[in-house]
Amino acid sequence: MATVPGLDERDSRFKRLREAMVREGLQALVIAGKGHWWTGRGYFRYLSDFHLWGHDGAILFSVEGDPFLTLTSGAVAARIGRRGWIDNVRGDPEIVVEIMAEMKQRGLTKGKVGVCGYEYILPAGIHAALTSGLPNVEFVNADHVIDRVRSIKSPLEIQQQRELWVLAKAAMARYVDELEAGKSEWEVAAAASQVVLAGGGRDILVFFGGNIPANRPVSLEGILGYHMEITGPSGHWCELTVTLAFREPTDLEFKRMASELRAYEEIRHQARPGARLSDVTAILERVYLEDGWKLAPEQSPHHDLHGQGMDTIEWPLWGNLDTRQDTLFEEGMTFSFHPRRNLLPEVRTTGINENILITADGIERLSEPWDLNWRVVK
Repeated sequence: MATVPGLDERDSRFKRLREAMVREGLQALVIAGKGHWWTGRGYFRYLSDFHLWGHDGAILFSVEGDPFLTLTSGAVAARIGRRGWIDNVRGDPEIVVEIMAEMKQRGLTKGKVGVCGYEYILPAGIHAALTSGLPNVEFVNADHVIDRVRSIKSPLEIQQQRELWVLAKAAMARYVDELEAGKSEWEVAAAASQVVLAGGGRDILVFFGGNIPANRPVSLEGILGYHMEITGPSGHWCELTVTLAFREPTDLEFKRMASELRAYEEIRHQARPGARLSDVTAILERVYLEDGWKLAPEQSPHHDLHGQGMDTIEWPLWGNLDTRQDTLFEEGMTFSFHPRRNLLPEVRTTGINENILITADGIERLSEPWDLNWRVVK
């Protein structure tokens, strides 16, 4: 049974966001969202408890007064309104027209207004229309305002994430059970996905050995990594991998797994409230080097540790080449840990995926007791 949030959860989220806005001197937020992964869909779910599967939209969230939501689909906007978290909704393909009209009606025609989704989500044309249509409003990047608020999970959200991991592990167990000669990758993936769908999950992403499932027999030779990412009934996201070895792993494969598990154990002891993200993530490369590995000259962009909530991945992100958003750990944050480096000598990546919760006492494994190690199939 999935835990369903009530209006008390809504009111708590609204209160925390408004408190953050007051600290930043913001009268309102214009929160952009699109109905697909990693594009502010989590913003919409966080504030409306509605799973946005399509369409563009925006939420006007002011310090005083009820939120206003507009979406490019009137029918979907009405569905969101019936959900009850935001009931002031209008559908219009010209979402900027609706946002500006609502801002003028509320007297938000001067002062400072934050834009969430400023860097990656809000179309440049809509931003230009806002700034020209409301010339006395100072629109500022406020991604950090909502991102920081969302990064601290409520007790209810933590419960929902625990439930999601129960579902994810059950789906992966079905995958392992379904593996047998003659079955296609499609059949095996479908069986595992059926568990997710029956448990209220959606947005299922699966890979066999890094490849999209195909209509070909599953390989029961060598090493087979099966990776699944799903959205649970609550809108939260998780990533999980099982790596089956149909032969004995090589010495180098065992060594890489040992290095990454050792790094993870040290990270689990260091990642606690007050510790710095950059210091904790530095542990991975230090352990590689201590264990005799060398980093290959070319590294691909990858996030070793990133926030995990209602988007595919969310703030804060820390990678080896690309985005680095340093911060202090706080109680209630949840992260996905999945180490990956191009190493010398060359050896396959382990495919470790793990969700962790920052508590006052340190790390809680949300996947407990999931086995992260190679699983040798005799």
